[in-house]
Amino acid sequence: MGDSDKFEHFVIMRRADGSLWELGRGAMGVTYKAFDANLRSDVALKVINPQYLNSETARQRFLREARAAASLRHPNVATVFHLGNSDGRFFYAMEYVEGETVERRVQREGPLPADLALRITRQVARALIAADRQKLVHRDVKPSNVMLVLDADEDHLLVKVIDFGLAKSLSAAVDQSVTVSMGGFVGTPHFASPEQLEEKEIDIRSDLYSLGATLWFMLTGRPPFQGSIASVINQHLSQPLPAEILARLHPRLAELAAKMMAKSPEDRFQSPSDLKRELDAILSDLKGQSPTLVPSNPTLAGSNRPGAATIAGTTTSGFATGQVIRNRYQIVGQSPFDMNLFKARDLHSNRVVGLRPLPLAAGYDTTRIEILRQEIERFRVIHHPNLIEILGFETYDRGLFIVSEQNRSQEFWISLRSVKL
Repeated sequence: MGDSDKFEHFVIMRRADGSLWELGRGAMGVTYKAFDANLRSDVALKVINPQYLNSETARQRFLREARAAASLRHPNVATVFHLGNSDGRFFYAMEYVEGETVERRVQREGPLPADLALRITRQVARALIAADRQKLVHRDVKPSNVMLVLDADEDHLLVKVIDFGLAKSLSAAVDQSVTVSMGGFVGTPHFASPEQLEEKEIDIRSDLYSLGATLWFMLTGRPPFQGSIASVINQHLSQPLPAEILARLHPRLAELAAKMMAKSPEDRFQSPSDLKRELDAILSDLKGQSPTLVPSNPTLAGSNRPGAATIAGTTTSGFATGQVIRNRYQIVGQSPFDMNLFKARDLHSNRVVGLRPLPLAAGYDTTRIEILRQEIERFRVIHHPNLIEILGFETYDRGLFIVSEQNRSQEFWISLRSVKL
């Protein structure tokens, strides 16, 4: 292994094909999975792009801000614990988080259920509360910097905000005479606030804007603005949020997104604590619902009722804990990752199974139902330890649902997305 693989006592790990194990790459640098040879544990190692440290002033500012970030300790923050300089290459080591990013999750499964998106946003808000107390601004809150992790009992979702090593310190202790920035704009244009894009002074309200853009991504599957980088920047600075998407969001979610992404910081939530209180209220009011998107077809709008969930903008029948479906399946809970996947007890066999209700709209198209039935039958004959066993395809008074082995594996559901409902 060459010297380029080593940073002090940290050794970058390699994948099976011999390539360096990259975890992420951006304008600020590259993050690798590495091994701490002293503590003999895995870490995430970020190697900073030299262009951001091209002067002594910039280097000193980076050192102060990285040290400030290292003082941040919170369950929803991946801790920075080592800062180093290896032959002029600055880097920092942080807690290695085993999980998947929000970006990867949405790419894999599409828009998230509203309840899940709000709970993720709430945990990020908690991380920003801790950062605000330390007078830190993350500057790059985005889907790829939010990690989703299951705890040991595989039931509770934990969110970790990563990459705090490049946070900006607003502490009075920082020398205010230092005005040289680390190469100007720091962040990701698709999720950056207007003041950040214009390289104006920023505070925690800039992170709240970026969190609003991240929430939008979770609810819709795409950033709030799209196009060329120049077009995206112009839209953040001067254009309203897409009206056609706002109109399809549940009114509480539309109002929340609009306030989080207000152009002026004065029109946003003034602190992450304020945001968290609003999220708590919305989650309480919408308990038992998953109103991700209101269907654009007005004939379906009446289906958006308490207890209903949504899939890609189409309302489906909701199940409630304790409910018995077809005099056979008693609902006992919901998946922590997928609010449209339910745990149920099969009263005939006394085994726990998974139930997935399907879009009601599919119930009115016999051709699509037949295609879906054929696809499901194809999967029913496949047996493998890494695939969910499909047990049945059922109808009931409110629609359709699939019965499967109760298993956290996702391969079947990923494959089934090829069937357009």
